Amino acid sequence: MDKNGELKQGILIFLGLAVLTAIEYVVAITHLPAIILWVLALGKAGLVLWYFMHIKRLFRDEGGH
Repeated sequence: MDKNGELKQGILIFLGLAVLTAIEYVVAITHLPAIILWVLALGKAGLVLWYFMHIKRLFRDEGGH
């Protein structure tokens, strides 16, 4: 992936995390069931693992680091 593609993907991940955080805030202040917060937290953790911790490299043919 070229530099522009990586930047675009990084921005999308950032925006996704920001949206999920905003949804978590709304869920928390409206006293909805806590399971929704757990699901959102797991989704955010998955994004962080996949993008920032480079777990996706493990599943490529050329391997990891």
